[in-house]
Amino acid sequence: MHIIGDSAYALLPQLLKAYRDNGHLTARQKNFNHKLNSDQVVIEHSFGILKAKFRRLQYLQMGSIERISSAVSTCCILHNICIDPKDHTENLAEPGMIQEPHPPQPNDAQACNYCDNICNNL
Repeated sequence: MHIIGDSAYALLPQLLKAYRDNGHLTARQKNFNHKLNSDQVVIEHSFGILKAKFRRLQYLQMGSIERISSAVSTCCILHNICIDPKDHTENLAEPGMIQEPHPPQPNDAQACNYCDNICNNL
């Protein structure tokens, strides 16, 4: 299992992000980016739906990762319990809900090698 991040995060062994496209990507790296970005779109869409349904998630100010994780997990559970075929939340997402990315972070050398190994095995 891996965590998928965008360019705002540093590449770490437990966190994957797409290769920076400087015009010299190999076909494998482009394929890796495509697969990773496809998954990232699904994840962002899912969080958009969740944040639209549970608006409090937009303003979580908790002191610990555990509490934030518990709040998000609780909302996921409640969402799954409340799923109704007539309840369409796709239309609730507001434009601009996705926050602007932060400045890029430096990459971890070990994580770069790890990411390259995954890319080469796709």
